[in-house]
Amino acid sequence: MRDPGALAAEALERGEYANAADLYRSALASEPESLPLRYGLGVAASHLDRRADAVREFTWVLQRGEPDSTEVKTARRWLLSVGALPRFAAATAPEDPREREQKPADQKPVHASLQGHALSGDSAGAAAPMERMQLILYDYPNRVVYFRIRTDEAGRYRFPKVPPGIYKLTDRASGPPRWRLRVELGAGQDMSLDLGPENSTKVRDDFPDRPQG
Repeated sequence: MRDPGALAAEALERGEYANAADLYRSALASEPESLPLRYGLGVAASHLDRRADAVREFTWVLQRGEPDSTEVKTARRWLLSVGALPRFAAATAPEDPREREQKPADQKPVHASLQGHALSGDSAGAAAPMERMQLILYDYPNRVVYFRIRTDEAGRYRFPKVPPGIYKLTDRASGPPRWRLRVELGAGQDMSLDLGPENSTKVRDDFPDRPQG
């Protein structure tokens, strides 16, 4: 029988987040002190919008992992993005250039924002606003969910106070998405990006699925 931890990692890579979470929990029953397993469960939970589970696992990683490791840095950024960063971590963590406050002389905002309209239809001329549609902004390449919002009645969306970096913007946590776009945000940038037929996955897909097998 294969190791459930390895099966969990494969399920996570395929985007099978509910299955991955179950497998990670099974693996943790015999290895409760495994940082990779805790981190993997946190990632799966973030995709499933299970905030309490993700906060618990990422906090565990933050408290026990190596400060300079990718897992700890990613866990810290996710906890910061949802307002759940423990006080000790905020006070003692090494400075991250993607999060630090600018010195008064710089006067440049540290965060970025992303906004636009989401429109449906087969062509730009026939597009209609996508009301109350979920949009998700993933940190790349760590694949952790940082922001999850819904469009308003006019199809408008806005992600405020996003740390500078590279992200994947999509409308689906699993299954075929309408959009899957690479977005790179700089400090202080206010980017406008409309979502419509012209940049849907039928025309442009910045993160195509890997062939199985």
